[in-house]
Amino acid sequence: MATLWENYETVAEVYDKYRFPIGSEMELLALGKLGKPLKDLHIADFGCGTGNYAKYFLGNGVGKVSLFDGSPGMLECAKKKLSDYIANGQVPQCEVITLPDTPLADEQFDAITINYVLHHLNDEGDNPETDTYPKITKLLQNCKRLLRKDGLLMIVTFLGSGQLSSSYWMPVTLKTIYEQIAPLTHIFHYNTLKKSLEDAGFKDFQAFIPLHETILKPEHHFNPDGPFDPKLRKAFSCFGALELASRKFGTPSIDILLEKIQGMKDKKELDELIVKYEEQRQQFGCATVVVMRKQ
Repeated sequence: MATLWENYETVAEVYDKYRFPIGSEMELLALGKLGKPLKDLHIADFGCGTGNYAKYFLGNGVGKVSLFDGSPGMLECAKKKLSDYIANGQVPQCEVITLPDTPLADEQFDAITINYVLHHLNDEGDNPETDTYPKITKLLQNCKRLLRKDGLLMIVTFLGSGQLSSSYWMPVTLKTIYEQIAPLTHIFHYNTLKKSLEDAGFKDFQAFIPLHETILKPEHHFNPDGPFDPKLRKAFSCFGALELASRKFGTPSIDILLEKIQGMKDKKELDELIVKYEEQRQQFGCATVVVMRKQ
């Protein structure tokens, strides 16, 4: 499956080396709100990717996790990773679906996770001025339909310009890049996402920021040579967004940014920049975990 700026069929083979399931600890803790033993829960993971979140949940006692993704390649990686859990019946469904469509039976899940997916659901009808996002609205409504009574919807996403700017330390603000691509991206601010969820039929909005976690694994997040690694660039969609912004709006290309990074390395300025961005990340975080209950 290809989104606006990422082809996940080519990403699947390198994704696990670099990415970390940010927010998974907080989602696991949130499951306690259901008041049921973890072993009795059935979770749906929409946009499951290579199964990093599912593996974490299953490894920490969740009874069943069903996997859904638009990329056959990502789903195959997930199947290999979770083969033991599949063999013993803990992964009841493992299917290719294209969000926001969810052709599944009603009220079958105790919780649904949508992690780092919303910003890929682009639609020609998107209008930030009126907070209109057709695909995201449809997905949220489908999630309500699929959840059991009082079920939880858990979302990991970035909120606001502070988290966008903190996502990575490159010497260009991701905030600027995504704002230029908007309304093709969905960088929700707190109140916008809260209202979208309430309109879709959810209540008890809670949001948590895992300040101790990064999107990339720490050894890659803080590596000054990271941007020069084409596999890392493939595994992190902000580089795809950079390429899209360069094509559409004439912002600096990857090559120009790499030249700038190399220049800072040569001048011994890069380590100081990474420290500066890390201080910002520790203040804003680079992701928010949102939890709501079905009304």
